[in-house]
Amino acid sequence: MRGTSANQLFSDGDLSSALDNKLSGIKASVHNIPREQFLATSVETLIEHLSSPLVIEPLVLHEEQMQMDHAETQVDVTGRFDYDMGRGGRVHTTGHRLTFYIPFAGDHSLWKLRPNMWISVMPRGEIDSRRSMLTLSFTNTSNTEPERYKQELESSLSGIRQLIASQKQLLDQHHNRIPGELRSAIEHRRAEIEKLHGLTSAFNIPMVKKSGMPEFKPIEVAKRIVRPLPRPPAAGYKPEPAITSETYEELLAIIRHAGASFEGTPQTYAPLGEEGLRDNILSHINVVFEGKATGETFRKYGKTDVRLEEESRSAFVAECKLWGGEKVLLDALTQLLGYVTWRDCKAALLIFNKDVAGFSGIQTTIEASLRAHPKFLRAMNAGRTGEWRFVFQSQEDAGREVTVHVFAFNLYVVPERAAKKR
Repeated sequence: MRGTSANQLFSDGDLSSALDNKLSGIKASVHNIPREQFLATSVETLIEHLSSPLVIEPLVLHEEQMQMDHAETQVDVTGRFDYDMGRGGRVHTTGHRLTFYIPFAGDHSLWKLRPNMWISVMPRGEIDSRRSMLTLSFTNTSNTEPERYKQELESSLSGIRQLIASQKQLLDQHHNRIPGELRSAIEHRRAEIEKLHGLTSAFNIPMVKKSGMPEFKPIEVAKRIVRPLPRPPAAGYKPEPAITSETYEELLAIIRHAGASFEGTPQTYAPLGEEGLRDNILSHINVVFEGKATGETFRKYGKTDVRLEEESRSAFVAECKLWGGEKVLLDALTQLLGYVTWRDCKAALLIFNKDVAGFSGIQTTIEASLRAHPKFLRAMNAGRTGEWRFVFQSQEDAGREVTVHVFAFNLYVVPERAAKKR
C-alpha cells in the first residue's frame, strides 16, 4: 500500500487560475516602470525584461537518475482479515518500505497545482524543493511479492507523467500569450503618454518611393537573456527620428535583389572590391528612393558604408565587407555599433565571399560569432536562409539599440571556370 504519510500531489490549487493571475498583473508591471526609462527603452527590450517573472519552467522528471532505498518497518494491518482475525485493537506486522528518489527540474510550486485533468487516484509523494527531489514511498508486508511494488511505482509515475504533460500544455499556451499581452500593455501606455504630452516615439524621416518602382513583400519579423533595463538619458527622453519598419524592409529587399543578381553572375562581380560592390548596392537603392533633399538620398562614407542621415546622425547604415574571417566580421560589426546613431537605428551588414569554397562554413561562423558578441541583445527571425537579424547595444549608449540585418552573398568562382571565362 502507499505510505499514508506522503502528501497528495497536484491538489492544492488550480494551475489555470494561477496563470491568469500572473497575466492580470501585466498592466501594473508596465506602469511601474519610471516614465523616462519606459520611453527610452525599446518595446522588445521591455518585453524581454517583463517576461522573466511571468515565465514558469515546466516540471521535468529525471527518471534515469532514480535511486532506491530499502528499510524494514512495522506495517499497520488492522482490519485485514488475514492478519487481524477479529482480535481487536491495532494490529501490526513486519514489512518493508521501498523509497524512490527522483530528481526533477522546473518550478517546484507546480507540484501543488492541478492542470485541466483529473485521474482516479492522485499520486502521493514528498517534494524537497531545496534539492529538487521527488520522493515516492511504498510500504507493505513481508510476504508481498516484488512485482506488487513495481506495479505501484509504475502506477504513480504514470499518473505523474500525465499530469506533468497536461501542465506543460497549459504552460505553453501561457508563454505564447505573454509577448502579445505585454506588447498590448506597452503600446497602450505609450499611446496614453503621447496623448497627454503630444509626443511621438519616433519621427519618420520622409522617404518617397519613386513612381513605377516594383513592390517588395515585407519579411515577417518574429521574435527572448533577461537584462536590466537601461538607464534613462540624463537629460530625459526626447523623441528622435527613425526610418519606419516598412521602409527598412524595402531597403533590405532592394539589397537582397541586388545580391541575388551578383550571385547569379559571380564572374562579373567577383573582380570588384568592397567599394565597387558598395557602389552597385548604393545605385540600386537610390534608383528606388528619393528623399526630402536634392541629390542622393543615401550617401557613401569612407570606403565601404552607405548611410541615411538626419541632422548629421545616421538612421540607416549599410556596411559592405569582403569575407576575411571572424575578425573582419567582428570589426565590421564594431564599426556599425560605434556610429553615432539615433535611438532606433537600423543597419545592414553585407558580407561578400570571393575566396572560400566552403560557403556553408562561413554561414555557420557568421551566426555563432555575432551571437557571442558582448553587445548582443537578441536574435530575430530574418525570414530567409542565409540571412540573420540581430539587435545589439550601441557602443556609446546602453539605451540605444541597433538592429543589424546580415546578408551573406557568395561570389566564389571555381578557378577553372574563371580561367575559361577569360
